[in-house]
Amino acid sequence: MELDARRFPGGTLLEADLCIIGAGPAGIALAVELIGRDLDVLVLESGGLKPDEGIQDLNEGAVIGGPYAGLRQTRYRSAGGAINLWNTPVRGEIGGKYVPLDPRDFDQWSEVPLSGWPFDRAHLEPFYQRAQAVCGLGRFAYEGNEWADGQRPVPTLASDHVTTGVYQFGTARFFTRRNVRELLAASNVRLCHHATVCKLETNGTGRRVIGADGASLQGRGLRVQARIFVLAAGAIENARLLLLSRGRGPEALGNRSDWVGRCFMEHPRDYTLTLIPRSPSLFREARFFDAHRARDGTIIGGRLALQEKTIRSGRLPNASVTLLPREKAPVEVSGAVRRLVARLRRVGRRRSRGGYGWSSIADPADVFDAFRMVVNLEQRPNPENRVILASRRDSLGVARAEVHWRWREEEQAGLERLRTSIARWLDEAGLGRVEVHPGLPPDPNAHHHAGTTRMHSDPRFGVVDANGRVHGTDNLYVAGASVFPTVGFANPTLTIVALALRLADHLIGQ
Repeated sequence: MELDARRFPGGTLLEADLCIIGAGPAGIALAVELIGRDLDVLVLESGGLKPDEGIQDLNEGAVIGGPYAGLRQTRYRSAGGAINLWNTPVRGEIGGKYVPLDPRDFDQWSEVPLSGWPFDRAHLEPFYQRAQAVCGLGRFAYEGNEWADGQRPVPTLASDHVTTGVYQFGTARFFTRRNVRELLAASNVRLCHHATVCKLETNGTGRRVIGADGASLQGRGLRVQARIFVLAAGAIENARLLLLSRGRGPEALGNRSDWVGRCFMEHPRDYTLTLIPRSPSLFREARFFDAHRARDGTIIGGRLALQEKTIRSGRLPNASVTLLPREKAPVEVSGAVRRLVARLRRVGRRRSRGGYGWSSIADPADVFDAFRMVVNLEQRPNPENRVILASRRDSLGVARAEVHWRWREEEQAGLERLRTSIARWLDEAGLGRVEVHPGLPPDPNAHHHAGTTRMHSDPRFGVVDANGRVHGTDNLYVAGASVFPTVGFANPTLTIVALALRLADHLIGQ
C-alpha cells in the first residue's frame, strides 16, 4: 500500500509491528523479504517514489577536512536511495557494479586497528547467494576462472601477487521500480513517502524506542509507534538520527561508548597509473576486462585483484584494478584510423546501452595505445573521520550533518606502495610498463558512505551487535553500510542487501 505523508492531517499517528526508516537498498531488501509474513510492516521514505529535487535540500551538510563533493551530491532521498545516482549503462538502462567483500575483509589484522567483523565471510555466503536474485544478478561467482569461455578467455597472469576477478553489473530498476512495486502490492506492507523522521523517542530507561517523530516538507507532523524499529537511511543519516535522539540521560542513543558517527569511510579511486602494453596483442587478450555478456546472460567485467599474502606482506590496502583503453592522440593516427575512432564512438554508444564497450572493435590496437588503470581502494577505519551534528538547521528545524574526513599521510603512503607494487607486478607478468605519477591523492567521491554505526560484539567498540541491534536497546536495529567495521574495496550494495536478508531472518526468528 502507498501512503503520502504530504496528505496527512497534522498529528497523524501510524502504528506497525515493524517500522523501517529508509527505502534504499537495505530498507527495500528487508521489507521485500518480509512480504507475506504475519507482520505489519511500515516503510518510511523521506523522498518520493520518483526523483524529487525539492526534498534533496535536506541532504545539505558541511564537510570539514579533505576535498569532498559534499553531502547533497553523494546521497539521494527517494525510493532506491543513492542508487538514483548510479551512472553505469547496463542493458540499455542505468546500473552499477556488484561484488562481495573479500574473505580477508572480515578478518582481524593486528596491523589494522579496529579491523574484524563478528563473523567471517563463510557465514555471510548464503545471504550473498540470496542477494544475487534481489539485485537482479547472475549466480554467486566472482572469480575470473568461474566465467571462462572460448569467446573471452580469462588472461593467464604470470604473477603470484595479482589474480583475475569480476564485477557483475545490475540495473538500478530492481530497487527504484521492481522491488518497490512488490512492496506497494503487498497486503502487509505500507510504503509511506515524503515522511522524514527527525528523531526517535525512548522510554525512561532508554532501552526501548517507543516512537519516531517525523514530518513532511509541508509541515504536517507524523508520529509512528512500532514494536521494532530499523534505521536504514544510509551511513550519514543513520548516525545523524542516533545523535538527534536521546538514550538514557543526556547521551545520544546508542552512544554510550562514543562510537556513533565515528569511522566514516569512503572508497577513494586512483587514476594515476597507465599501462603501456608490451605487445599490441594485449588489447585482444584483455577483452575479458571489458563489460560483456556471459553465456548465461549475466553482464560481467574482469578486474585485477590482489592476493591476500601480498596485501599482508606489503602492508597494502585492499584494492581492485580495472582497465580502460586510452585512445591514440589524433596526431598519431591516419585518416582511416580516425574514421575507425569515429565508428568506435558510434558503436560504443550503441553497444554501451547493451553492456558492451571497446572490445567490440575488431582490432583495438589500431585505436588505442595504452590502458588507463582505475584503482578502487580500501579506506581503513579511523575514529577521527566522523559524522557530527552541525549548528545549522534544515527546513524542518533539525540539526544538519557535518562530516569530518581526511585522507591521511599513512593512507597516502600505503597508496604509494601500492602504485609502485602494481607497476612492478605487471612488468614481471609480462603485460607491459606502467607509468606512475606519485604524490597525487585519490578521488574520494565514490558515494560509498560506510562505518558510522560500526558492528562489534563488545559495546565498548561499536554501536550495534552482530545482529545489527543497537547496544543498550531491545528493539532498535540498524541496516546498511553504516554497520560495516571495515569496508574493503568493494561496491557495498551486495553486502548491504546480504546483511538486510540476514537481519530479516533474525527478526522473523524473534
